[in-house]
Amino acid sequence: MGEGVVGSGESPREEGVSAPGIPAGVVLKVDVDTFRGTREGVPGILEELERAGVKASFFFTLGADRSGRAIFRVFRKKGFLSKMARTNPLKMYGLRTLLYGTLLPAPRIGKRLSGLIRSVREAGHETGLHAWDHVKWQDSLERMSPGEIEKEIRLGVEAYGEIFGERPRLFAAPAWLATDPALEALEKAGFSAVSLSRGRVGPFRLAVGGRPLEMVEVPTTLPTLDECLGREGVTRENWNEKLLSLYRPGEVEVLTIHAETEGLAYRAELRDLLERHRRLGIPHLTLGEAACRIPAEDLPVRPLSLGTVPGRAGRVAVPGKEA
Repeated sequence: MGEGVVGSGESPREEGVSAPGIPAGVVLKVDVDTFRGTREGVPGILEELERAGVKASFFFTLGADRSGRAIFRVFRKKGFLSKMARTNPLKMYGLRTLLYGTLLPAPRIGKRLSGLIRSVREAGHETGLHAWDHVKWQDSLERMSPGEIEKEIRLGVEAYGEIFGERPRLFAAPAWLATDPALEALEKAGFSAVSLSRGRVGPFRLAVGGRPLEMVEVPTTLPTLDECLGREGVTRENWNEKLLSLYRPGEVEVLTIHAETEGLAYRAELRDLLERHRRLGIPHLTLGEAACRIPAEDLPVRPLSLGTVPGRAGRVAVPGKEA
């Protein structure tokens, strides 16, 4: 995998400037990283989606919540400390979450909250696997052996099966981090569509070493709230206006929201965004629907490389050039 840099695609417009056009649809991809995010943030997001009459795609972390160990990223990931200063992690995650896996035992999310997780599917939303151990994937994936990666995925697949009675077909990478061995392990596990990367391109088939895979990749095309708050004049009051200004007419945009963010401290911002979508007549798609809008054999084939995103610490997967 090579190196690259990816931005938001264009600079946010000034507050008060309307969106340049109506997209073909917006995918709301909900990443659920923590025990608190599952227990408290997911119900909040479900309420807002029900109020708006919108379906979304939820991706769950199912193993132990070891979020407290994320503090060690201060020493490993450039920009992590400045991001924490901008976003106030105590407000977003709560004190207990920041101690899980260090001073407090790490709770097993899938085991303790299986009924709540199952209720998301029962409410008509799409579900997929996010991680077994979110912190381990985010902090150690690049150093893990193929066997270790396969074990992480297998544990997540098994936990998902215990909750839903079937294997997951969708996967979203923690922190948008993916390596070639991870792609091969995901293909081996039978995932049909994944969301691993960041980039302003539509769905494509993944490739490893020039070999096309069967999996369809659906990149996150838009920046996230935590990446933008406190940067370039972005505040919670003008965030949605900035976000709408990035929507491209006729394109499918993929917006990742977090149960720990838009489901808790920034729930009002999610409600406002959904109302703006309603007024503008913007349709919503699930990630699975976005993946199959075009037949897989007609999609471009791309590898993934590693690059950076403004406002996010560490490297993320970005789409490479068409094969």
